[in-house]
Amino acid sequence: MSFRIIKPGFLATIQDTGRAGYAEQGLSQSGVADEQAYHWTNYLLGNHFNDAAVELTIGNVEWQALDDMEMVICGADMGFTIDENPIAMWQTALIKEGEVLRCQTSKKNAGLRAIIAVKGGFQSQPAFGSRSVNLREQIGQVIKADETLLTSSLVIQKTITRQIPDYFKPDYTQPLVLRLIPGYQYDDFTEQQIEILLNQHYLLNATSDRTGCRLHGQAIHNVPEKMISEGVTYGSVEITTDGQPIILLKDRPTIGGYPKIGTVMSLDLSQLAQRQAGTQIKFELMTLEQAQQQRREFNLFFGLYN
Repeated sequence: MSFRIIKPGFLATIQDTGRAGYAEQGLSQSGVADEQAYHWTNYLLGNHFNDAAVELTIGNVEWQALDDMEMVICGADMGFTIDENPIAMWQTALIKEGEVLRCQTSKKNAGLRAIIAVKGGFQSQPAFGSRSVNLREQIGQVIKADETLLTSSLVIQKTITRQIPDYFKPDYTQPLVLRLIPGYQYDDFTEQQIEILLNQHYLLNATSDRTGCRLHGQAIHNVPEKMISEGVTYGSVEITTDGQPIILLKDRPTIGGYPKIGTVMSLDLSQLAQRQAGTQIKFELMTLEQAQQQRREFNLFFGLYN
């Protein structure tokens, strides 16, 4: 089963949960930017939690189905249609052979990335245990026009529409509070520097991407000196020499040389991945124990790593 790509969409890439165990070789985790939207797509379709989906940034898609397929789109609302008929987000839909999936661009404050999934997942050649594309590391490539995008060969039987309750649907219009887990370098910052970080609203910079999100606000002066580069993790909050935070995301390098004040709780990073430039961002502290409990509940709900 497959799609014929007429217009691929901006930065459309195949993603799964990412590749683990390769950081010491210099390969980043990669994987889908919005874990929540991604796991909902596979959950609604009855897929394995690691079945690959397409992550689309901003929009402009035109794909023709070459077979009947069951699909789900979660994340940013880009006005998706099948043969000009609007399709609902966050629920299953059936696209039939010859029909065309289209969208324009992401609506203002309606999210930045859409996750398009099909029953059985998209198929591509795995690299280092994952189908995830990392353009910075030149692993895989964006989806291109005139390609055929392969999906599972599952035969579609009669389907029942499945959707998530409204109260689970995220609201991307709200200012975002990111919960920060203090790291081992937290105590290297003064009380005044920490207050500056916690007591202001930053603005999300337009130069942000899958490598990291740059924030702009009142500078934190006299930050600790740059260090010898060391391992960094998903969600690390580095404070640069100009006093501004950078939050490292899925395509981050595996090492970094800026001091790190803490790590953003992983579930909040899904929300961050959907925010457009100019969004207000605020930090608040969270304990490691609280973060572990909430992540454990998330993993159990979606059946991750079983």
